[in-house]
Amino acid sequence: MRNQKHILLTGAAGCIGSHLADVLLAEGHIVYGIDNLSYGKISNLKSSINNKNFNFTKINVEDLFINNFPKLDFIFHLASYKKTFKGVGLDASSVMLNNSKMLHKVLSLSEQSNAFLIFSSTSDVYGSSATFKEKDSITIGPPTNSRYSYALSKLYEEQCILNYIDEGKINGCVFRIFGCSSPRASKSWSGGHVPLFINNALNNIDIDIHGDGLQTRSICHAGDIALGLSLSVLNKKSCNGEIINLGTDEQTTVKEVAEYIINKTKSTSKINYIPREEVFGDYKEIMIRFANTEKAKEILNFKISKSTFSVIDDIISTDEDSSHNTC
Repeated sequence: MRNQKHILLTGAAGCIGSHLADVLLAEGHIVYGIDNLSYGKISNLKSSINNKNFNFTKINVEDLFINNFPKLDFIFHLASYKKTFKGVGLDASSVMLNNSKMLHKVLSLSEQSNAFLIFSSTSDVYGSSATFKEKDSITIGPPTNSRYSYALSKLYEEQCILNYIDEGKINGCVFRIFGCSSPRASKSWSGGHVPLFINNALNNIDIDIHGDGLQTRSICHAGDIALGLSLSVLNKKSCNGEIINLGTDEQTTVKEVAEYIINKTKSTSKINYIPREEVFGDYKEIMIRFANTEKAKEILNFKISKSTFSVIDDIISTDEDSSHNTC
């Protein structure tokens, strides 16, 4: 195939990663999927695993070597240890150190193979930004609160990558991903509030909301994010050295989402409002979040195909069908 590329995809079994694998394979590329399955699920790859152009390996990113691959044209680095808070997930120090180890390996692979590096960052790096523009100055929070560790690790990774690009060592770009979901998302805290709320509602378990629930979030379909990421393959010249937001500018409050899910599922779940300080201490929660995608539209012609509530409906429908099939 004339335009076929050899692509390394870390975090391939995750929600976004598995959708991206589908997109890249549909475009005819050869994809080397990597995941240690600490967050991802092999079942997410059921539509890719039998494709002759898909090669999956369960392995830690830091254990990869350039001779594992006959050729690499692009590297999508989506693997990441997630944000954490007390009693949930890895220790904050482990999140930062493990993400750093993976980055250094990916930078080395990109430099050795001359592969274009696409890095998946997070909207968390914007801190208390009101405009969410890629050129915004960023203030995150004091290092005395470990809740900021995930955002700081991503910001560190962004800076390392952009330094390498500026120094002529590699070519690549950074995507800041805003909220997204799909039926493939984890039903635990790492998958975000939408699948967690849906899982609770379907099982008539009460839903905990931090604060008054009036904080807004933007949720699109992970498949839309995957399509946006894939556009960098065709537009690598215009993407090189850029930071680009991906997501939706549609905002919904956490309370609104919880109420919609309870009504949609006819659940007996109740909403419990937990004071933020009980969960996060002195962490200043971001109260407004939406994706400013002006740049993505200009460079990539990026578009969102599904509204927040259609994504929620899709997950509910899939989870209900799955529940019925296991009865």
